[in-house]
Amino acid sequence: MLVFNYDHLYTVAETTNVRFAQARPFPHVVIDDFLPPEAYASVRDCFPGPTDDIWKKPDNIHTRGKMVTKRGADDLKERQYSQEARRVFHEFNSSLFLRFLETLTGIKGLIGDPYFAEGGFHSSEDGGYLDVHADFSHHDLLGLERRLNLIMYLNDDWEETYGGALTLFDTDINPVSSVVPVGNRCLIFETSATSFHGHPEAMKLAPGVYRRSIALYYYSVPTGREKSRIVFPADPEFVHKITTD
Repeated sequence: MLVFNYDHLYTVAETTNVRFAQARPFPHVVIDDFLPPEAYASVRDCFPGPTDDIWKKPDNIHTRGKMVTKRGADDLKERQYSQEARRVFHEFNSSLFLRFLETLTGIKGLIGDPYFAEGGFHSSEDGGYLDVHADFSHHDLLGLERRLNLIMYLNDDWEETYGGALTLFDTDINPVSSVVPVGNRCLIFETSATSFHGHPEAMKLAPGVYRRSIALYYYSVPTGREKSRIVFPADPEFVHKITTD
């Protein structure tokens, strides 16, 4: 049954908001046992299978073996989701959940993304990796500024030898903090032009194991941040920019 314990979440927000703000290399928090067991099971159990016709795999020089949700009929991701999956995502975009995020982060006027641009279900296979990057700054359709990333992991019995920990990097691309993607662990972090993160080492997964998560992004009215696409520091253009600015 999908029942979030908002009394618990609001207490977590009120007791960890200082830790969120002071975290390095940029504001973030990791919350274990994020949802009650029944709610976590609802989220985990609606995750699509690896052969379901919901995935696309945009392999390129910066990412390999990562599957993300493709758009369905009417160019909408929700047309691909099961009824239970839609309930899950609507809960994460509800005013109750937005109030939790606002209390945790101090960012007021947060807005969920009904179109799930780059968000939704994510799944990575053996050998998969994602280069260090900072995410796009604004929603193409809505014009809103991206403020927060939420990643909830759905990997029961995950072993650290698999790799796949999401690492947060400082502005000199030094690793500062890593988050192992174990089940019912939630990472929330503030996004900016320098919120660099990734898991750039290829994973070594056991047969039939996938790195599974849901990723959700939250927005506000623009604050004046310069618009940018996703930034990979490994790109020569990025290196040239930071050495000549």
